[in-house]
Amino acid sequence: MIDSGLFHVFSDDDRRRYVEGLASVLEPGGRLFMLCFSDEEPGEQGPRRVSRREIEDAFAEGWVVESIEPSRFEVRPDLKDISFSEGGPKAWFVVVRRAG
Repeated sequence: MIDSGLFHVFSDDDRRRYVEGLASVLEPGGRLFMLCFSDEEPGEQGPRRVSRREIEDAFAEGWVVESIEPSRFEVRPDLKDISFSEGGPKAWFVVVRRAG
């Protein structure tokens, strides 16, 4: 399963429901590949920032966090009203496996 830019938009309660929903459709051993906005991106423009700790906490029960690696989002060149880090907004590329 792939999540590219969805996880970071949820409130804490919605994030919990999202992870529960993933568990209901992903078989044990299945993997989620996720790209989410990182708390290492400076400023406040754009989506909510997510820390490594928040990712680990969200997937603490019933999941195995296989990796959390720094990455970047590509930004459409026509979005001139928002500025991010050189090279694109900082992100986390995450691989989690459903336990079981």
